[in-house]
Amino acid sequence: MRVRPRSRLKMHSGNDLHRWTVSYADYMTLMFAVFVVLFAVSASKEDKYKEVVQSIQDATQLLNQSVFSSDREGILTANSNSIIEDSGPAMLSEGMVNQANNELSDVDTLKAGWELSQLKLELETLFLSELNNEVVQLDLDGDWLTIEMGGQLLFAAGSHSLLASSAELTRKLAAVLKPVDNMLRIRGYTDLDTISNEIYASNWELSGARAFSVLHALNELGIVGQRMVVEAYGEYYPLTDAAGNVDNARSRRVVIAVSKYAFVEPAVNSKNADKNNVTPPALPKADSEEMQEIYLPDNRLIITTRQE
Repeated sequence: MRVRPRSRLKMHSGNDLHRWTVSYADYMTLMFAVFVVLFAVSASKEDKYKEVVQSIQDATQLLNQSVFSSDREGILTANSNSIIEDSGPAMLSEGMVNQANNELSDVDTLKAGWELSQLKLELETLFLSELNNEVVQLDLDGDWLTIEMGGQLLFAAGSHSLLASSAELTRKLAAVLKPVDNMLRIRGYTDLDTISNEIYASNWELSGARAFSVLHALNELGIVGQRMVVEAYGEYYPLTDAAGNVDNARSRRVVIAVSKYAFVEPAVNSKNADKNNVTPPALPKADSEEMQEIYLPDNRLIITTRQE
């Protein structure tokens, strides 16, 4: 007897099939409402903008607090490392605004430093002639502001000693970098000439010595050493001229990379602090010049110069 196969289950019509569209539509409606509220607040009362954002963040606990922890005004200004920034010419008259102590990640030591865009403006004002002569170049790229100083102004060939012409350059640098707390990476370079003598074992040593020369010069001008790190690149990144030939004078350079992050003193561990407060054990007494005879209870005799 032939058995007829069961008929396939028919798909139910109704809300089951397209139920996800309802949730999606509700989600998009809520998101649109949030953006409308944010736009309306920012357009009418900018002083209430941060309060609304903070309320949303507290409710969701999903947003990064560091983005909204600034005390500064303004909404989404371009050319900045911060989502909230001042605008207009009043910024220069009021000086650079410090963004330190903003939480940027789960790592406690990563704090926002001073705005790199404002540091760049200050440097452009001080190094106007050097920038025109291309002995100093500035570049702001994301988290770093690089200050490239040509070797013709800093070093002679095969030497790490700063030239006298560099004194004014380092003084101007210190005037801008000393008041801020951004971390500094000082990078040394050489040209393609191979170095190997009794002073420099290789181009790495020479490039590192050049970076250290600039570091010590800035340190003597008041920039604390904890903010500075030295990097040596040797001869591997030479600069070329317009014709494509290696420019030895420019290649003997030092680049100071200013980080958007500030130096923060590491927190002292309470356990380590307790260990540091422990009184060290007393030092043993010095041996005597006279011999001592010590009779022990078991009739043993010890002859020693020790004082214990």
